Order: sequence, then structure tokens, then C-alpha cells
Amino acid sequence: MISPCFPVPGFSVCVLAGLVLLPAISHAALEADVMTSRGVVTIDLGYTEAPLAVANFITLAEGSRSWVDSSSGAVDSGLFYDGLVFHRVENTSSSKLAETGSRDGSGNDDAGFTVLDQFHPSLSHEPYVVAMASDGPNTGGCRWYLTGDLAMPARDGRGVVFGKVTSPASRVIVDSILSGGIGTTTVTGISIRRTDPAAEAFDEMALALPEVSPVRGSLSVQPAIAVKLDFPQPASTVLRARSSLDLTEWIPHFVGFAGIDDTLPPALQTIDGGDVWRRFYNFSLTAYSGAGGASTFAYRTLTTETSHAGQLIYQFDATGMAGTYSNTPFPGFPPLDTGTFVVRTDFPPRFDAYFFRMLVQTSGLGDTKNHWIRGGFDMIAPGKITGRQISDFHAVDMSPVFAEPEPDMPLELSRP
Repeated sequence: MISPCFPVPGFSVCVLAGLVLLPAISHAALEADVMTSRGVVTIDLGYTEAPLAVANFITLAEGSRSWVDSSSGAVDSGLFYDGLVFHRVENTSSSKLAETGSRDGSGNDDAGFTVLDQFHPSLSHEPYVVAMASDGPNTGGCRWYLTGDLAMPARDGRGVVFGKVTSPASRVIVDSILSGGIGTTTVTGISIRRTDPAAEAFDEMALALPEVSPVRGSLSVQPAIAVKLDFPQPASTVLRARSSLDLTEWIPHFVGFAGIDDTLPPALQTIDGGDVWRRFYNFSLTAYSGAGGASTFAYRTLTTETSHAGQLIYQFDATGMAGTYSNTPFPGFPPLDTGTFVVRTDFPPRFDAYFFRMLVQTSGLGDTKNHWIRGGFDMIAPGKITGRQISDFHAVDMSPVFAEPEPDMPLELSRP
């Protein structure tokens, strides 16, 4: 797969199947002191190896960039991590990690955006590292985890490692967090330290991170018919809304993604049916630079490769929610199986700037009819978008059959 190069201050970055190839690694000190209720964990940040992840972490920690509060949907720019607990802790013989960065404590929320993956061979899941939590390719954002005294190579290529915990004293604190369990340790503050000129020269604000902003628009209400937002949404942006009936409990209400090739939504978008007499909304807009996602797969062809089923080609029809498929176990061989498929709506699909996920149900393929596909877009080229995906196969009753062991299997999505 041909991969793009994009500028990062001081050097050039080339993405190859999710791998970032850089010049010789610098060990100039850019450090984060993560203050917790159990003590301080000092992290050596790999800003030359994983600049996007490090810049994202710093800007959220210092409150120098806006984000979306997952509890209310409001746009904020405060210190993101202060006061958050480690909501996920695994301390077994096969997994040692402590995850934080979830503002609602569920571990399923985000800050209103995701960032591109940047993997570097010098930053792997060796003992005592820090990495971005993710739900598939290009889905890292605000959640991150510390690992303990255990190498976990199965996580390589899934969570972007962006730093190491090298201090013995800090490793003791990490071990204490792991021993404490879920919800027993709180992040009380994060301080960023730059101890030499190279680290001081790293400009986290100069990188192409997603930008979150409030929405400046007006609402048009037709009782019992529709509530419309008067706002011309630009391309490569995600419009979100949470709603409340009492200004206390806020629930996800609307998500609208305008893809790079898509017809832009009308300036007056319908966001509600107007079925209640009073409802409040918090809107946010996330703008992405160079994103290649599509909000619909209508008339597109999605080609995936898996380690257990070979190549699967899904040809979408005009609805973008159904079509025909073919399965070729080995390149150059005729299809072994063909049939029809639908995108299941009981597991709502998600289309975003850098990624998508959907559950596809096929008419054949034996007892592996349901395909849970999580894909990330890495490169835009004439006529196609390429990237990586993870396809897990399930039976009719959704019991697992095959789980993809490889995190970077290729995908290609044709462009109209």
C-alpha cells in the first residue's frame, strides 16, 4: 500500500499500514508528571515517535485545546484529566493495565474526536509503558492506560504506545494503582516538563489535531413535526448534539458526519421530530484535517482481507446498507462463496472522519454469517481510500467464531 507523507515540525512522517517511519529516535526529555492519589508517575513522552498522541495528551492535560464533555455534550477547554479515576484495571498473569480518561466513568466515552494512529517499532507494549486506548483503527482519543511489569505484545498495533515509565519510584506507584483495582485511584493533576531545547521546540499546537468548537446556529421548531438546526456544516466535520428535558440528565441525541466526498447536509438540518413540548440541546462541531471518511457507503466497494477467511468484497447498493458480497480465500482464485448482505441496524453502524464500524450479516458463509468490521482510513488516493481493519466473525446468534488476531489487516474503499 502506498502511503502518504505529511509534515511535522522538524521532520517528515510517512504512514505505512499504521506504522510511522521516522528518523533516529531522540531521547530528549519531554516528561509528564501524572499526580495521583497514590503518588506521582513520571512518563517519558515519545514525541518524536508518536507526535500526534503526545500532542493530543499534552493539550488535553493542559487545557490548551477544546473538547466535548461526554456527560453533557458541552464544549469545554479545562484540564481534561484532573479528577478522573482509573476506571479500568486489569491485574492478572496475562494483562496488567490501568486505564483512565473517561469523564463519565464508563470507559466508552470520548472527548468529541479521535486521532490517527502512529505506531513506531521502538514503542511496543513492553513492561511499564503508556498507550492510547482504542476500539479499533484510528479510534484513540482521550483515554489512555499504564501497563505493569508484563510485556503484552498482543496489544501492539492496537493501542498507540506514546511513552515509557522508566523511574523505579514511578513503577512502584503504577504497581500500587494496579493492586488497588477499579475506581480506587484518582488523577489529581498532570504537569508537563521540558528539560532540553529539543523538547522545548516540540510544538503540540502545530500538529493537525481535530478541532472542537461550539455551534453558532439557530433552531427552527415546528411542533410535533420537526426541530431543525440552521447551520451550514462543512465537509470533514462531525456535528453532535446531546439533549435534556431537565438540564440535569443529558443523553446522546444526534450525530451527523459530512464526509470528504459526500453531498453536504442542507443548511437546515432536521435533528428532532418535535414530539416533546420542551427540550434543551448542547451542540458541538469537530473539524478534521485531511480526513478521508465517508458518511455513506452507497455505490462503494469495500474490500477487506482477513487471516482466517481470505478476501471479502462487499459491493454496496444505493442504500449503502445492503448489497452483494464475494469471498476469495486466496488471491487469484475464483470466489468460493457469493451472496447478499445487509448492514444490521440493531447494532447501529458508525461513520466518522478516520474510521467506521458496522455489523454485516451475509446470506452464506456457513456459520460465520455476521461480520463485525472496524476499519480505519489512512490514505486518500484517486478513486479509493485505503487503511486497516479488524473483522471478527460471529454465528447467527452472535456467538463468536473467529476473532481477528492481526490488528492491521488491509482494507480498500472505492470512491465514486
